[in-house]
Amino acid sequence: MSQKEFEAIKSFLNSNKVKYKLFEHKQVKTSEEAASVRNVPLSQGMKSLILIAKEKGFVLCLVPGNRRIELKILRKILNAKDIRLADHEDVLRITGCEIGSVHPFGNLYKEKLDIHMDKKILDNKKIDFSVGTFVNSIEMELKDFLKLVKVNVEEFTIDK
Repeated sequence: MSQKEFEAIKSFLNSNKVKYKLFEHKQVKTSEEAASVRNVPLSQGMKSLILIAKEKGFVLCLVPGNRRIELKILRKILNAKDIRLADHEDVLRITGCEIGSVHPFGNLYKEKLDIHMDKKILDNKKIDFSVGTFVNSIEMELKDFLKLVKVNVEEFTIDK
């Protein structure tokens, strides 16, 4: 678990004068568990997934908790023939976070990543997400997140 990433996110949000709600909760590993402890709809949760595209390198994909990436669609968007989820070692090296606790602030990682956000996230006024640990989460206004992070909004998920 990355307390360092968690502190960096709080500092980043505070320095940008962004309002957010901090959750401290029991350890969670899935979107369903996270939505339950946060007491929010699964669709309001935002998963942060690191993928590797052979032609593009690593990318960060932001996905609603109730949906999953459709790799065939993402291949077309990224113009990549070979794309897959990054392995544990790569995720930890790039983000400083364990798989399942990766946060959506790709601009704060050691290695800056292109961020691709699924269009369905725009259906939410608020978003909830992991912040580098399995026991902390943040809820904030989507509009504030979009002011802080440059994302490419595309449609690349399907219902679970």
